[in-house]
Amino acid sequence: MLAGMLPGVVQAHPLDPPALALRTAEPSDDPTDPTSPAAEEPPFQPTSSKAPDSATTVPPPAETPAPQPEVKEPPPGDPAADNPDGKPLSLHEERGHARTSAFNRHGIGVRGGITVVPTWILARYLDTHGNALCRGESIGNFAATRGLLRTKGCNFYTALEYVYRQSRILDIVGVAGYQRLHTPDALWLDKGQAAINGLGGADYTEVKMDILVIEADFIARAPIVVRDNVEFGIGGGGGLGLGVVFGGVWQTALGDGPAGFKNGTESANSCQTTADLADFNRCTPRFDPTETNADPNFDPNNLSHPNPQGYATCGADHCNIHDLNLFGYRKKNGDVPPVIPIVNLALSARLIIKDVFGITLTGGWNTGFYFGGSLNYFFGKSFQTDRPTGPAPSK
Repeated sequence: MLAGMLPGVVQAHPLDPPALALRTAEPSDDPTDPTSPAAEEPPFQPTSSKAPDSATTVPPPAETPAPQPEVKEPPPGDPAADNPDGKPLSLHEERGHARTSAFNRHGIGVRGGITVVPTWILARYLDTHGNALCRGESIGNFAATRGLLRTKGCNFYTALEYVYRQSRILDIVGVAGYQRLHTPDALWLDKGQAAINGLGGADYTEVKMDILVIEADFIARAPIVVRDNVEFGIGGGGGLGLGVVFGGVWQTALGDGPAGFKNGTESANSCQTTADLADFNRCTPRFDPTETNADPNFDPNNLSHPNPQGYATCGADHCNIHDLNLFGYRKKNGDVPPVIPIVNLALSARLIIKDVFGITLTGGWNTGFYFGGSLNYFFGKSFQTDRPTGPAPSK
């Protein structure tokens, strides 16, 4: 009886293992059921951000630019500052570049050359004369018809100079130098004098002038070529100065009734035409007591070669100065002042190498036509300031 009741008790016991296993193995999907997993994990909650609509295009994230190498600005005056693209410059641009680049402002140098007073200028005042034309003793027909009797030697000038380059175009040049102005001794006859006094109105003339020159020149040159190592410009200008004269011009009258004297023999009929004045042995200076300042005590025995006619001793190139002084009327021309003004007109071309060494060719007029050149050394680099740079000044 007990055994028959036992199965029923067992099935009704709340701790029946099969029943417990059944309940744990099959959880409910009801979210209200505490045993349901849905009840354990809360559902997703909305956030403050709003996703874009599916039709909206989302831009890609901005890319971070790659680091660029640092570019240094060229210093003022560097050619790259005026030409950042590195393209060839036009002539106009080169000139503009030249006016804004750094350059050496100061220069020192030496100049030299030759000076010539043309025969056609002297012929306006003289019927006969001598001149130094830097061509030996040759006299062409052009010069001969204009009264040139003798030519010999060459006049020259030399000077020290200081150059201040106000810009690459304009130079202000201070000059201190020496100029030689000599001519061969000759018988000079003033214009129209032969009609009054014949050939006796000619003067034995010695031109021995030396001039100390002080002047200031202003020369402008257009920069035709401007490169890193070479600069070439052409232009011109002028200047003013003073010349202190040393030496002078001495004249001795040929004398009345001119004649020739050679080897102790007088040639009375030798000095007849102006062409004869070219030869001192055909037209020879002699003592003339009628001349102003003639020495009343003149003694022909005191001459270097005594002769009773009182002729000075002359060679092919000059006459004896001692004899001329014995006449008493050899005089220094007072029309030449001790200081003369100098007006300089010049054409100039200059080549500068590496902004340091300068070679200049110059020609023009001051006391005569001149041609020469100079060598310069430049230093003291600075920037041109002839036009403003930077922002405009505030008012």
